[in-house]
Amino acid sequence: MAPFFILNNISSKDYLTIDKLPPIVRAAKDIEKIEIPGRDGFLTNDLGSYKSTIKSVECWIKNLDDIDFICSWLTGSADVIFSNEPEKVYKATIINQINFSKILREFHRFLIQFECQPHKYSIGNRIITLEAPGTIFNSGCVISRPIIKLFGTGNVNLSINGNVVNLTNIVDYVTINSDLMDCYKDTQLKNNDMSGEFPNLEVGNNTISWSGTLTKIDVTPNWRWI
Repeated sequence: MAPFFILNNISSKDYLTIDKLPPIVRAAKDIEKIEIPGRDGFLTNDLGSYKSTIKSVECWIKNLDDIDFICSWLTGSADVIFSNEPEKVYKATIINQINFSKILREFHRFLIQFECQPHKYSIGNRIITLEAPGTIFNSGCVISRPIIKLFGTGNVNLSINGNVVNLTNIVDYVTINSDLMDCYKDTQLKNNDMSGEFPNLEVGNNTISWSGTLTKIDVTPNWRWI
C-alpha cells in the first residue's frame, strides 16, 4: 500500500503522492548537562519532559487544479495520522513555508515538515464509564492525563491510586481535565471548588474509588506513547 497521512480527517491519498513517510522515532528527553570546573565529564539533570520531533514528508501534487485547496489544508496545527502508525495520532504543526510558485516550476514536488508534540495518542480514545469503584488499565507506555466527568451532587472525594481530589458544590456534573489542568462545568470554571492535584493514570492498573453522591464517572483516558 502506498504511504499516506491523514491531516484534519483529510487523507493525502486524494491529493498527494508520498515518496516515503518519516521514520518512527522516540522523542528525546529534556536533559540538562551540568559541567563542574575541576571535575571530569559532566553531570545530568533529567527535567522529566520530552522534546518535540520533526517529521518530514516529501510529496508530489497529483492534480495542479487542487493547489489552492492544498495550500489552505497544509497550514497551522492539527492532528495527523501516518499510515506506518495507523493506530496513533500526533498533535502537530506545519512549520515550513510551502512555496507553491516554486512547486509549479519544479516538477510539482515539495516538502512538508510536521513539528510533532512528543507524545502520540491512541485514535481509539473511547470513554470508560465506572458506575462503582474499580480499576482502569493504562496500556500506554507513559502516564496519561485523563478527562474525568463526574455525575452527582454535593461534595465528593475522588481517589485514584490513593491520591485524593476533593470536589465541592457539584450540581449534576463537573469535569476534571488533567490535560488542560482545569476543573469546569460546561464553560464555567470550577477550580475554586477543587482541591488536590490533577489526577494521572499510571502505566498498568489504576484503582479508582470515591465517597459522596456520585452516580457514575466517565473517563476519557488519553492513552499516550513516546
